[in-house]
Amino acid sequence: MIIDMHVHTSISSPCSMIDIKELIPWARKAGLDGLCVTDHEESLGAQLAYEMGLKEGFPIFRGIEVYTDAGDVLLFGVHDDSRRWHWRTPIAEVVELVREAGGIIIPAHPCRGSDDMHSLYGNELAELLLDSSVAVETYNGGSSPENNQLAERLRERYGLFGIGGSDAHFQMQIGRCFTVFDKIFKGEDELIGELKAGSYYASRPSSIELG
Repeated sequence: MIIDMHVHTSISSPCSMIDIKELIPWARKAGLDGLCVTDHEESLGAQLAYEMGLKEGFPIFRGIEVYTDAGDVLLFGVHDDSRRWHWRTPIAEVVELVREAGGIIIPAHPCRGSDDMHSLYGNELAELLLDSSVAVETYNGGSSPENNQLAERLRERYGLFGIGGSDAHFQMQIGRCFTVFDKIFKGEDELIGELKAGSYYASRPSSIELG
């Protein structure tokens, strides 16, 4: 099962030009079996896209991208619509919330702009995030090949799994990176279970060059 794990919509990410009505046609055109909507700090776009996916029989999973004091993170399995995330949310607060919800936390494009999370955010915050993560985004469509290679090295160093996501803000970017799962599933609980199990890998279409 091929899923783009990192997509933004214009509803909750002002920097995105993607209308949710365009998600499924472009995802199918890209050969995807599903995608995750991970808007910045807000969940309305993900919720509306999720409901649309249920009606049209195409799996759309809800996530969110949060900017913390340890960098950007993707959260899955955390659906608190009343929550108002703010810039540089303490990573300790995020980790606790994810644990309580039984969700997943994944560092997003962790080596974009730097190859050392520890020097950027400090050893304590970087270690807390990595120790609380099951995977690292090793294929990000908005990062250079060099940055993605550094993320892969980080994943290996900490013994984590790797996911791929387009980080799409425009329709044609959907599917430029993705995650290939061994199993086929539709439910969000199953997605969480598979992310924890690790039977997947990050990839991208071989015909395109990122960066």
